[in-house]
Amino acid sequence: MKTKMIDWLILAAVVLPVSCSTPAMVGYLRDLDYEEVLSAKPAPELKLKIDDMVAIQVYSVEPELSAPFNAGAGLSAGGSLAESFSSNYLVDERGNIDFPVLGQLYVEGKTLAEVRKEIAQEISSRGYIREPVVKAELKNFTITVMGNLGPEVIPIEGNSINILQAIARGGGIPAETSKIKDVMVVRTENGERKAYTLDLQTKALFDSPVFYLQQNDLVYVKSRGVQLSNGGDLFLKIFSPTISAVSAIAYLLLWSSR
Repeated sequence: MKTKMIDWLILAAVVLPVSCSTPAMVGYLRDLDYEEVLSAKPAPELKLKIDDMVAIQVYSVEPELSAPFNAGAGLSAGGSLAESFSSNYLVDERGNIDFPVLGQLYVEGKTLAEVRKEIAQEISSRGYIREPVVKAELKNFTITVMGNLGPEVIPIEGNSINILQAIARGGGIPAETSKIKDVMVVRTENGERKAYTLDLQTKALFDSPVFYLQQNDLVYVKSRGVQLSNGGDLFLKIFSPTISAVSAIAYLLLWSSR
């Protein structure tokens, strides 16, 4: 009987501290050495997708010539075109935008640079403006973060953001309760959704096709194990002394039974 009791106490002394302990902290890029040189790939240019909102502005040395291409932009008191982007165009389900004067333009799958170049060439070739300057920017660049990083929809300024920047924007990941070796990125392309996995502990993430995020990407950080509620944390605080006492008794009984 005494032997069985000792066995149970030893088991409790071993299992309880392990089961109640907090998982060890895990770090990012654990295989990246100091002063190690890696090739830095530039962020790929965003390509327009259906339901994107694009702001396009046409400029000319003669503002009255560019005004017809800037619906709603208007002229300032001095006769110059307003600097702010005010002409927004939705990429419809066919991949087109309805642009003033030029009509329907197919833009799905094209970069902003390609759209700017195409519009400038169309305006020039049709004899409207000799050397137009066209500016364009994406107005609804957002990403969605969920799981241990959200939920939140994050608006992005500029035309690029990588996964680490997105994590920082989302407030960071609680590494002790998150699967940072298996972060999911869901991307929609050509009418199809595809899920990718990212291991934030390895430098290989720099070469992932989803290291740089695109508009409407979904970042999902999975939970690792069972997370304790506030009540669970309180339970551990109350019974930690008891667990320590059980461990000490088990050790003494084991020592005395020799």
